[in-house]
Amino acid sequence: MLSFCIQSVYNKTCMFSMSQAKPIHKGALFQVQATYNHTFYSGEGRFIPQGMNGTSVENFSCVIYNISFMNCTWEAGRNAPEDTQYFLFWQYSKEEDEQECPHYVRDAPGRHIACSFQDVKDIKNTVYFLVNGSSNESEIQFYDEYIALYEIEKLTPPLNITVSCSEDRAECIVQWKWPQLSHLEGNGDGCFEYQIDIQNKKTNANPKESCNECPTVTETSYTFQNYNGEKKYSLQIRAKGDTCRISQNWGEWSEPIEFGTDGNPDDAVLTYETVLLLIALGTILVALVIFFLCKRYCSLKKLFSPVPQPKNKFGELFQISDKNIQREWMDLPPTKYETEEITTVEEIK
Repeated sequence: MLSFCIQSVYNKTCMFSMSQAKPIHKGALFQVQATYNHTFYSGEGRFIPQGMNGTSVENFSCVIYNISFMNCTWEAGRNAPEDTQYFLFWQYSKEEDEQECPHYVRDAPGRHIACSFQDVKDIKNTVYFLVNGSSNESEIQFYDEYIALYEIEKLTPPLNITVSCSEDRAECIVQWKWPQLSHLEGNGDGCFEYQIDIQNKKTNANPKESCNECPTVTETSYTFQNYNGEKKYSLQIRAKGDTCRISQNWGEWSEPIEFGTDGNPDDAVLTYETVLLLIALGTILVALVIFFLCKRYCSLKKLFSPVPQPKNKFGELFQISDKNIQREWMDLPPTKYETEEITTVEEIK
């Protein structure tokens, strides 16, 4: 595919700006035409890139996401030797130096196949990308491309999505704010086109597959007609650039937002019964755990200690009296017994 860039100059030097420059990795033809003293002059020069054909990277592409992150990926050339290693450089302007990729991603053999950037700025500008290669077997062709960064941005979902429904009018008002962009100054209204996907939740359809007929609007509000309060709906919104310097590709879908009611009493009864069942099972489980813990670490005597009985004052009194009587009896002096002598008298004949 041929591309042309024409510029008029009044000296012997010609400089192309970033927006005018063209990639030259496939070669370039430069023609110079001039008029002097009513005489026409022309000349041309051809640039042929060095290296073996089919060794430069293929399928080079970049995407910006989450406002300031960028990933660039590529594939090794079909004729590139196995030891080929690639290096990515990028340049914001002719006045700035080229910067090498800060974070490479490698494949299994260790070859660079991607690069990740953080804190990407000036997304509204055009940037020059250059991929060089090196190999011990042959010279590797380079690849270059000029990319307007805003064209490769993956827009974030719209913000602050709200739904307000009225059963009397059978309609819902959906409102939101435009996606966040780092390079958009001022009011973003009128710069976007929005796609709205509203589905009956029971269908469980994928918006990526079923949104060929989804309505599109340029305002930040939408009226959903034929609303049925007994049904539950799922809402998702995405955006793309309509005017301004914003990507013309559809951005990411917002997270699903549900509104409406299911309207099925059987489901409510089933939910209530499920809750009661869970409560009953939980109570039984807790009781069993307490029982086994007590059986393992406690004794019934500790758990059910005996009730203390009131003291028997009279019993204590009798016990004290008995003790005193015994003590007094033991303290008495021993009884002295007198010895009685008995004399026997016999009569002699």
